[in-house]
Amino acid sequence: MSGALYVPVLSASKHAADAYRALEPQIRTRVTPLWTLHPHPGMQPKHLADRLDRETKHVTAAQGYGSAWLDAPHADADEAAVLTEVLAPEWWDHRNLRPVTGPGRPGAQQALALAVARRLNSGMGVRVPLPGEWHDRMALDVRALLDHLPAGTFADLLLDLGTVLPFRPDAAKEALRALDSLIPLTRWRALVVLAGGFPEPPDDLWQGSVHEELRSDWEAWHEIHHSGRSYLPHLRYGDYGIHPASYLSQPVGVGGGRWGLLRYTTARSFHLVKIPFGKRYDMPNRAAARLLTSLSDFRGRTASVGEQWLWRRAEGDETVGNHAIWAEKGNVQHMAFVVSCLGPGC
Repeated sequence: MSGALYVPVLSASKHAADAYRALEPQIRTRVTPLWTLHPHPGMQPKHLADRLDRETKHVTAAQGYGSAWLDAPHADADEAAVLTEVLAPEWWDHRNLRPVTGPGRPGAQQALALAVARRLNSGMGVRVPLPGEWHDRMALDVRALLDHLPAGTFADLLLDLGTVLPFRPDAAKEALRALDSLIPLTRWRALVVLAGGFPEPPDDLWQGSVHEELRSDWEAWHEIHHSGRSYLPHLRYGDYGIHPASYLSQPVGVGGGRWGLLRYTTARSFHLVKIPFGKRYDMPNRAAARLLTSLSDFRGRTASVGEQWLWRRAEGDETVGNHAIWAEKGNVQHMAFVVSCLGPGC
């Protein structure tokens, strides 16, 4: 886990698990997901326990391939109480998952992560939110959390910048301030900076057009790596895949709505195309896929199964799909491309 090249923040869902499994083996071995549970506000304990059991089964099935983290950063006190029962310390035995907690979390959630870290002696992740300006008092809260770990127990730092779009030009500067404060606190096993870059679709996005947004999160990452800090060789890149950072803070909805999105990642930009949902919309669906396969930066049908699906859809050889399929294929192309960009020579 400490050798992770790329850390995508993925929802604990079937479509995200399918995307991870669909990566080529040589790519998948360089990817260490941070699986994240959506919040379930107001759900009755029995129904919540069933939902958590179903969601974590998707994750554990996928993680037969390697180690990863599992987190529930948006759980309130009621949900955290159910988490401690469903994901009790013994649940983590023989699973390739490590718990995550962070400052400001419900006490039950913090206690669970600490108990699992002690039981397995394999450490835990500490996810530190940084949605805006860094404040040094956060380092004190992290220090207090680390003080509860037994001596010699590993901890992984997951610095979560949240949304990094053009309105946050100081994101890299604030990340460096945070890292300068947090890294001296302990001998971290892994150092990861997470940032969400894919935007929400604009309200005026029309069917039949491509919306392009510069990859501000990627630019922030490179700004961090030009800072000259001594810890840079140990720092790992993470993002929220093809979803906005806000996606995982929202409860899981019922259905996906009348419209969906095809998403594509290039070296400098994110591209979004609005598509109608339903089998009767085969022609506009194919036309949307052709908009992306016609991009000058489209990497070709063999780049990943994500590109393969887009190409076949543009040619009319695939079905129109649904929201889960569009998310799965989008995440495959994105993760495969990011790994190639983080490899030697990039």
